[in-house]
Amino acid sequence: MTIVQIRAQVPGAAGLVAARGGLLWQPTARRVEGGAVVLPVEFAVLLVAGAADVEVEPSTPAWVWYVTEYFDGVPAKQRAFAVPDMATVEYTDLVEIDPDTLTPAPSPNPAWLAPLNTVAAGAVTPDPDHPGFYLIGVTP
Repeated sequence: MTIVQIRAQVPGAAGLVAARGGLLWQPTARRVEGGAVVLPVEFAVLLVAGAADVEVEPSTPAWVWYVTEYFDGVPAKQRAFAVPDMATVEYTDLVEIDPDTLTPAPSPNPAWLAPLNTVAAGAVTPDPDHPGFYLIGVTP
């Protein structure tokens, strides 16, 4: 079993404060353990003062954990995670998984990456109105 340590915060008037809400955990598939079938039934973990510890089975190449996050003030979000076989792990360190392929999900590219790649490729045009500045994605 692995203990997943969950800590969640939200912005407040005096800085970051403890988030309110909880998480639903559910295996992506049924499995066999010790001669018994373990059904993929969900269970809830409620945050207390923005924190919770949950003890779960480590995932395998055949299944991972669906986690649906329910935090006050934000829409619910379902994610899939691989839980490593270790004593404890931070929730923020879990690897997000593509549930269709059971492989690590691609990281979304930040908005600034495409313009940076354009500049790195040399595809920029000097701005005739502002010396020292460049136009990205504009052909001369």
